[in-house]
Amino acid sequence: MSELLSKSVFGYPMIFDKKGDQCIVRIDELGISEKSQSRGRAIRNVFDRIKEITKLDLIEPKTKDSHIEKQDEIQIKMFKLNQKLINFGFSIIVENISENDIEKLEKVCDEINLNENYTTKEIEVIENKIINIIIPYILDTKHRALNMTSLIMKTNHISKFSHLIEQSYISLFRGEYISTVMVLIPVIEGVLLSLYGFDFSSGSKPKEHQLLNKWAELQINTKNSNLVDQYIIDEYIRAFIEIWENTVFTKHQLAEAKLYFNRNYITHLMGEGRFYSRNNAFKLINLIDLLAYVLSACSENENSSDINVEDYHIREIYYESLLSKQIINKIEYNILNGHENFKGYI
Repeated sequence: MSELLSKSVFGYPMIFDKKGDQCIVRIDELGISEKSQSRGRAIRNVFDRIKEITKLDLIEPKTKDSHIEKQDEIQIKMFKLNQKLINFGFSIIVENISENDIEKLEKVCDEINLNENYTTKEIEVIENKIINIIIPYILDTKHRALNMTSLIMKTNHISKFSHLIEQSYISLFRGEYISTVMVLIPVIEGVLLSLYGFDFSSGSKPKEHQLLNKWAELQINTKNSNLVDQYIIDEYIRAFIEIWENTVFTKHQLAEAKLYFNRNYITHLMGEGRFYSRNNAFKLINLIDLLAYVLSACSENENSSDINVEDYHIREIYYESLLSKQIINKIEYNILNGHENFKGYI
């Protein structure tokens, strides 16, 4: 290959080769070999094979060596849990989860059968179990303020839309999930378009698969490797693709089965389904986090973990004040309940 690429899935290295006009991507230890004219598409084909395999049996992650440090142990557990969580629109962010929460998620995942054809009600029950564990992280005002000041406002592509993401955070803490969803759906696509190199004067807008192919090829900048592990970033890249592709970007006819977590259904308001649920808002916050961590780690420029302390504290205080006033927002919720087609957030 003209450009050396180093990527992995669950700790198993991808091997890149080229034959004629075909890019070949292999994971020999898992017996996977995929090819395409597009290297990004070949990587995504590997991800598709991974998804097929995990439906039959979960893949045991590869350990670096016989001595497993605590952080590596959490990483291994993330690889295992994500094989199920991703199917419900969530991915673990290892930087912000405790061992205790990992154990709780393991119990939830033990009850999930990937071959079960769950009803929408059953899917919602599983989602609620997941959310009950991760909600302190989603609504952590300190973490949201830190993410905004250290990642989102400082990282190429996503920083273009930091003001919109800020508004989605404000709506999140107010409990205004309609606004959170309506803001973040176009923001995520806008970030991917920017990463692709598209602007308004570029001509035709690239297709969804082209955006995801570009995303799939991202790899960590070694200058930023002290900020996060390469294996983790590779998993964030895979998780984002699978969530975005298999829920948000599914055909609109499948929107109801995905609890209306569907881009076309939402952006074109194709019905009165409850796309604005709390669960869907939380999924989008999770996707924004994946975008921020990956783009920061893969940035061509060396990223600093330094933050503007004043900006951070202003946000933390403001977010906390919004969160503490959610009881007042019950009045707003009662107003919305007066509308015939408002189906509630939960």
